[in-house]
Amino acid sequence: MKYDLVAFDFDGTLANTLPWFESIMDEVAEKYGFRKANAEERAQLRYRSAHEILAFLGVPIWKLPSIMAHVRRKMHDVAPDVRLFDGIPEALTQLRAAGLRMTVLSSNSQANVQRVLGPQASSWFDDYECGTDMFGKASKLRRLLARYRLAPQRCLLVGDEMRDIDAARKAGVNVASVAWGYNHVDALRAHGPDELILTVADLPARLI
Repeated sequence: MKYDLVAFDFDGTLANTLPWFESIMDEVAEKYGFRKANAEERAQLRYRSAHEILAFLGVPIWKLPSIMAHVRRKMHDVAPDVRLFDGIPEALTQLRAAGLRMTVLSSNSQANVQRVLGPQASSWFDDYECGTDMFGKASKLRRLLARYRLAPQRCLLVGDEMRDIDAARKAGVNVASVAWGYNHVDALRAHGPDELILTVADLPARLI
């Protein structure tokens, strides 16, 4: 087994939440007073880091927790038709059958995560580190390492954004970037993850 623990990001890695997020962004922009991006600009932002995106949209850092909380509440209240990416249930089942310990690490709420995962969640995941953390995903990763008494090199973060790579580097853990999420694969490759996974079907072979 390559790793003792694999932490999966949720939005854009396990679940295809981007279409729903894009459908509400104009309303959120109007409520919180930041720039509305058109379709062409949204496509270009997929090559940018989180800080560059916030700067382009004109979102001050101090507003970000409120915006994220609003989006989480909206997702909970509306219960949009968000689904797992094709092949994710089969990949998770295969990984679990191989004995891999897995967690979800997300800024989304645990309630939203478990609702989308459905009744299979408990058979796939041992633990959750969800919700807003003022110190970001690196802090969540450090808590997981302490909880399971793991050396950083025995843990892997799987995510779809450049900020996942940054968080893994801060926590000293390895990181695998997936090509089907938010940041474009070329942007991820240039950011230097330890692994680059191009299709969902590749997950089991690359992680076990």
